[in-house]
Amino acid sequence: MATRVGMVSLGCPKNRVDSEVMLGLLEQAGYQLTPEAKDAEVLIVNTCGFITSAKQESIDTILEMNQYRETGQLKALVMAGCLSQRYQQHLWDDLPEVDAMVGTGEFHRIVEAVDGALKGARPSFWGEMPVSGMESPRRLTTPFYTAYLKIAEGCDHACAFCAIPKMRGGYRSRPLADIVTEARQLVASGVRELVLIAQDSTIWGHDLYGHPQLPRLLYALQEIPDLLWVRIMYSYPTQVTPELVRAMRDLPVVAPYLDMPLQHAHPDLLKHMGRPFRREKTDRVLKMVRDAIPDVTLRTTFIVGFPGETEEHFETLLQFIEEMRFDHVGVFTYSPEEGTRAEPLGDPIPEVVKEKRRRRAMLTQRKLVGEVRGRHIGRVMPVIIEEVGDTVSVGRGATDAPGIDGVTYVKGVFKVGQVVPVRVNGVREYDLLAEAVE
Repeated sequence: MATRVGMVSLGCPKNRVDSEVMLGLLEQAGYQLTPEAKDAEVLIVNTCGFITSAKQESIDTILEMNQYRETGQLKALVMAGCLSQRYQQHLWDDLPEVDAMVGTGEFHRIVEAVDGALKGARPSFWGEMPVSGMESPRRLTTPFYTAYLKIAEGCDHACAFCAIPKMRGGYRSRPLADIVTEARQLVASGVRELVLIAQDSTIWGHDLYGHPQLPRLLYALQEIPDLLWVRIMYSYPTQVTPELVRAMRDLPVVAPYLDMPLQHAHPDLLKHMGRPFRREKTDRVLKMVRDAIPDVTLRTTFIVGFPGETEEHFETLLQFIEEMRFDHVGVFTYSPEEGTRAEPLGDPIPEVVKEKRRRRAMLTQRKLVGEVRGRHIGRVMPVIIEEVGDTVSVGRGATDAPGIDGVTYVKGVFKVGQVVPVRVNGVREYDLLAEAVE
């Protein structure tokens, strides 16, 4: 009987794709996958190491999974992902519970790691990060109708607060043909929505083709039959160009949705954070996008409590949120990270102040969301049905990314994965209320 393997994937969608590749490699090697940790003989925890809370969650999850040695079938526990890549030997020494360790650099060697762990060899792999391509199998963990499509690996930006380049290396684009081939295979398997992800999606191709080529990729994806949406995540204002905006406007397959993590609005804070753009650039880009695509949905995230942030800086951020009327906003408190350029600055702003600012920023957004989302009332749009109740189904339109945004409640009973045209007739905070139309 094949050895049963389970996976716990933590952190961002980019980590999820790595987990899916590892599951595909293990299945290809003859291991049996199980969603039940209590039944697994091998458990893999794909960790996140981005901020302090994520690191703690990763360690806690490893210790929690280790309990299945007593209460389940566990024979080997494998630690993978960003945290193991970042701390390597330190964690190897501090976590005797772990039987094998695989960093982001060599997660494609997961079969070797599991084989070795089961033999008691305690293998570890921390090489240079590959760019996953079609040579690697992949087992989707998302609903059958949606999938993340990683178009690049690593990051070349030097944001002061971020350790991602240390964990995932410099920016490396996947070749166009490789991405399109995977996209076609995903759609052929039933996927209707592709969510493009990278540390910076808008500079895709600059290292392969001499300059950013995201519009070229969008035109290629437009040619795939039965693909409903391509959704762009992780964009930077510096490369949201008129050419990209025209592609978003003109290509039916590109969802009118743009995720653009801005992190702050005050020029002093943007400079201290090492962000590669200034407030004036952001304002121009947002106006350009909205002028070209009036129904565009804009998502962003901000960091509060960065060293040196004053009440004046924070008030500027609140004003920016009020003025720009984003559809979706996430706000996080600053977490100092080892090895970043901001580490010498310490963490001078008390946690209670940071949390108070986070709540104020989110309250500011919450007060606006009814008005912002209300502009969709009367609009007819397709939604993908994700859940079905007795009289109401829960769907998601182009206005909402999976897992992080709102949903659309549709009167009637449909099938999961069905695309239903609806007319929006109301809002409930972040969610839309709708009825099906013929």
